[in-house]
Amino acid sequence: MRVLHVLDHSLPYFSGYSFRSSYIINMQRRLGIQPFVVTSPKHEDFKERCEVLGEVEHYRLPWPVFYWLPMPRLVPLLRQAASVAMLAKHIARLARQLDVDVIHAHSPSLDGLAARRAAHRLGLPWVYELRYYEEDAAVDRGKTKFNSPRYRMAQRLEMKALESADLVVTIASALRADLIARGLPPEKIYEVPNGVDTHVFTPRPPDPELIARHELQGKTVVGFIGSFYTYEGLDRLVDAMLFLLRERDDVKLLLAGEGETEQQLRERIPRHLRSHFIFAGRIQHEDVLRYYSVMDILAYPRISSRLTELTTPLKPLEAMAMERAVVGSDVGGMSELVHNRETGFLVEADNTTALAACISRLASNPEERRAIGRRAREMVVRTRDWERVAERYLGLYGQLVAHRRPTTEVSFVRQ
Repeated sequence: MRVLHVLDHSLPYFSGYSFRSSYIINMQRRLGIQPFVVTSPKHEDFKERCEVLGEVEHYRLPWPVFYWLPMPRLVPLLRQAASVAMLAKHIARLARQLDVDVIHAHSPSLDGLAARRAAHRLGLPWVYELRYYEEDAAVDRGKTKFNSPRYRMAQRLEMKALESADLVVTIASALRADLIARGLPPEKIYEVPNGVDTHVFTPRPPDPELIARHELQGKTVVGFIGSFYTYEGLDRLVDAMLFLLRERDDVKLLLAGEGETEQQLRERIPRHLRSHFIFAGRIQHEDVLRYYSVMDILAYPRISSRLTELTTPLKPLEAMAMERAVVGSDVGGMSELVHNRETGFLVEADNTTALAACISRLASNPEERRAIGRRAREMVVRTRDWERVAERYLGLYGQLVAHRRPTTEVSFVRQ
């Protein structure tokens, strides 16, 4: 089975999107599927048009350039149309050149629309994987408003991709339910949730070099690894820590990552308490396990929004696989991952006092932290290991290939 994955971007860019894609592709290789990757023009920083990552060919596309308009990126509608047209052309070329059986496009919708065009031309089956609604992500990042013209346009493009795909994959039960409410046939929708490689993310002793570097000896370390977006609710986490520090000085907050809210977070911290807050910056992928090892409690205080209610994050599963105690807000996406008081703790979203109280309780009870962590890992190994999760694609692809439609191609777009 040969599958061409169409991605917005991939490693070496660091994001939850990139890591999920990498897990899927690597596990599919283990299962006997031969994957190939083509990335959209939004994956801009590359050295070669074909890069090999983990023995998988990744084909890179530059932004299209018109001689009469050298920078179409500055004109949104033209940029989108040009991106879809060029991506569709290259998907078709690669699908034919690589003799693939299935085209698998992943959010956002422009990838799906390009895959739709190429698949129709070649008579190949194609699947669209919806990881998030692009319009809701834009709202949470302050780039548009709910139900604005831009929001509705993005929503229409998303539905066009969803309705035309042969099969649809979602990453969360809440997202699947939302698609059914929109009128998509339930039998067309498969759920392939986020997972984690439990052979890589395993419990390990605290890294002594990081403990020394960040002066963590004798401290309970509350941590977060990821991107600093508004919807992550990190301002609530900083405020909860400030509340805790009124009563105890044995806690530190270690934030590993970067993003648009970093400066705002730094400005919330009084000068005399800054030694309790560590901004580690963007860490290398090979150092992620080391940072998890020195964190006692991982916090994910996401705000409640359409994005966070409908989609599940990836990072909490990594922490749980490492036997870390996880505290998250009770939004839909977190509730699908954490069983409250069994494999972690859920607190009311936007309730800083409840968040502080939960962290304080865990900081005072290391045995409870360890028990929660052990149960969390057991659950992840049993239900969320990537090998188990990725097996779902075998049946999905098999169904598509069994009903492969005859080609409708009459001519081929030149390279």
